[in-house]
Amino acid sequence: MVALVFKIVGIGGGIEGLVMESVKTLHEAFDSKVNYVTYGSVPNELFNPRRSQYRADMINLWLYNVFSNRLRSNEYLVAIIDVDAYVPGLNFVFGLATPPLKIASVYVPRLRFMATTEEGKVIERVRKEVMHEVGHLLGLEHCSNASCVMRFSNSIFDTDAKSWKYCIRCAEKLRSLGIKVSKEYVLS
Repeated sequence: MVALVFKIVGIGGGIEGLVMESVKTLHEAFDSKVNYVTYGSVPNELFNPRRSQYRADMINLWLYNVFSNRLRSNEYLVAIIDVDAYVPGLNFVFGLATPPLKIASVYVPRLRFMATTEEGKVIERVRKEVMHEVGHLLGLEHCSNASCVMRFSNSIFDTDAKSWKYCIRCAEKLRSLGIKVSKEYVLS
């Protein structure tokens, strides 16, 4: 089995609890070592003032430039970022994985939608998004199983409807790649 290592980067104030829950989730799901660091802010030049959003694909490239020399060969970077983001062709993204760079980013503002007084709801949504983007980093595509965390989310309602676990088919694909997923993170 492949020994995975994750580096979680928290960018933005007031998200420490979300980041620590993500550290716990990845450690439990993959029996992996998870390192946590904070970083100041996303550069202003990645902000599109016409949209009032940041470019997620450019953020992942920026993360690569900042952290690539600090990543080991078996290490993946997941950034939890408190900015709203998009990629060309989409109104917004909850997260974005760039597998060749071994980098994923998760964007918190839209995951807070209609959950301002329910911190547990936001934690659950961030957990789902982290597991989804890590799935992409590890080689998974979107899944047709409505309960699988790899199901595409077009809205926050789609995110709420799915689980934070991989379906059996997705978990088996990860196992075939030498990646062990804890049974608590696989749908039964």
